[in-house]
Amino acid sequence: MKKFKIATVIFVVSAMLFAIFRLVNLTSIPVFVDEAIYIRWSQIMKAEATLRFLPLSDGKQPLQMWLTIPFLKFFSDPLIAGRLISIIAGVGSMVGLAFLTFLLFDSVLLASISSLIYVILPFTVFFDRMALVDSLLAMFGIWTLSLSILFAKTRRLDHAMFVGFSLGGGLITKSPAIFFYVWLVVSFLFFNNFSEIKKNIKNILFGALAIIIISQGIYSILRLGPGFGMIGSRNQDYVFSFSEVLTHPLNPFVGNIKTTFTWLWLLFTPTVLVTLVLGFFDKKKIKGTLLLLTAGIIPIIAQASIAKVYTSRYVLYAVDLFIPIIAVGLLWLASRKGTLIKAIIPIIIAVPIVMSAMLLIDPSKVPMSYDMRSGYLEEWAAGWGQKEVAEYLIDLERQGNKIVVFTEGFFGTLPDGLQIYTEGHKDIIIVGSPPDVNRLPEGLVNTSLENKRFLLINKSRNHLPPAELEKLTLISEYPKTERLDGTREYLQFWQLK
Repeated sequence: MKKFKIATVIFVVSAMLFAIFRLVNLTSIPVFVDEAIYIRWSQIMKAEATLRFLPLSDGKQPLQMWLTIPFLKFFSDPLIAGRLISIIAGVGSMVGLAFLTFLLFDSVLLASISSLIYVILPFTVFFDRMALVDSLLAMFGIWTLSLSILFAKTRRLDHAMFVGFSLGGGLITKSPAIFFYVWLVVSFLFFNNFSEIKKNIKNILFGALAIIIISQGIYSILRLGPGFGMIGSRNQDYVFSFSEVLTHPLNPFVGNIKTTFTWLWLLFTPTVLVTLVLGFFDKKKIKGTLLLLTAGIIPIIAQASIAKVYTSRYVLYAVDLFIPIIAVGLLWLASRKGTLIKAIIPIIIAVPIVMSAMLLIDPSKVPMSYDMRSGYLEEWAAGWGQKEVAEYLIDLERQGNKIVVFTEGFFGTLPDGLQIYTEGHKDIIIVGSPPDVNRLPEGLVNTSLENKRFLLINKSRNHLPPAELEKLTLISEYPKTERLDGTREYLQFWQLK
């Protein structure tokens, strides 16, 4: 009863911290390039029902964008609308990890600790606050593994059906959900020996068939879209083929694995990562911890072996499975004798809490890997200043002006990042143009003089000669986060004279 009361308190604290860490200052990080694309797709699909499969044109599954559409009706800030989907997915992951932990270890206290760790980790806090598909994929992954374990234990058809629905949801979220099928096999290998599988082969086969039919049935919804074939095509842009991997088996594998450890060290935090190791000291729970380690490592190794592009959010769904192991390690440590050992526990928890709090206050102060810091805060992919530019343009429009804005790039942070904020304003026209601007776009120069004409460009891509710059007036520069070497990128907002 005492453990149950403690668990109840931890669950309540977890819920409170979740609300704080996910909702407070939700736009502390500006719109990121992929967020801009996804939200813009959602706006277009909301406006035109015949384009509901638009993300397929770029080989992306559309579930995240579909879910964003209704939120655009209730929230004026499209970035908040998009990020709320990830926050809701985070709720599902928090509850799912508690369920997964209880299934494996039959402990409400451990389940509550898993929830708390999920809530405070900078890794999960960061991506639960971004309008990206990875938090949603992680939620489906956690529930697919949990329900796979339940099916492996019970071999009931209804449990298999639940696995199929969760797995299908993952498949229409992002392609790595294909690894969820592997997790199903891993679950059966851990909870059934050969004689049990032979004895229950009929139930297992019917269940497996139900999982395949339901999950693939859900995935087949995407075949209704004209760009379905682009999913496989675009996936090839991000991974090496098997034959290519054989020619260089250690490249990019070694580099990607080192990068993965960097992400874990920085975003799981050192104190929590040490506790992950302690999770294997509890021999009574070694079966469950080994299952979680195996399930998490398989997709990490696979992706590290073949990925051309490898960023932290790509492994979120896999590393989330390490959280119950951390809970086991934390409880094992708490059971040790000695005041000094018990005094370490608050420090272990305090470090990720402080780092997550800094994500709300000043993300630039949080230790991040180079790819995260440059992509989300420092370089062209970070959308500093775009909302301010949009507000300036909207104010001009309200004064009766017609406006044309040319941006560097045809999609991504520009022009999509500006378009999401000017959606519905018919007298503001945003036009993309080639990046690395060497001369003023002809469309900008030749457009009607009755329009106010602007150019929005990152300073590093502004290669206009002096004669061209003479035709422009700089309205404002919006600084991005300072790089570690002291330099800084700027978003430049120019008006054609």
